[in-house]
Amino acid sequence: MELKEFIRETLAQIAAGVEAAQTEVRDAGGFVNPAHRTGKQEQDKSHFGFLTTGQNIFLVDFDVTVTVIEATETEGKAKLNVAGLLHLGTGGQSNASSAATNRIGFKVPLAMPVDAVSLEELQRQDLALAERRRRQTEQIRTRTQDISTRWP
Repeated sequence: MELKEFIRETLAQIAAGVEAAQTEVRDAGGFVNPAHRTGKQEQDKSHFGFLTTGQNIFLVDFDVTVTVIEATETEGKAKLNVAGLLHLGTGGQSNASSAATNRIGFKVPLAMPVDAVSLEELQRQDLALAERRRRQTEQIRTRTQDISTRWP
């Protein structure tokens, strides 16, 4: 399996698994990837940030052993294959090739599906906060106008 296929499939299965578990876990009284916002002091190394929609962005940490194969039939282009998932077939072809194995590590930010119930609650909280701020701003304006009219 080529590295790009491995990464694509891994990320897609993580997101699909999270989404598939949300209803079942919610029925049991819990939440999988609830919508919330965290401050910088609350972040851990796997948490990258959040979107304004309440989706948290996590870092998916890859540590993969790859095999680089250069063969004459691939027009001199090297292919990266995940070691252990390498498929070698002869099929009666003869070609010159060389291979090298390397280990690479990298992180990919991923915003996973957010639990719909917790997202609705977060949106309600956001609306309530916005309304409180609007009222506070209006009170400050009113007080400021009252004070300015009292000054000679």
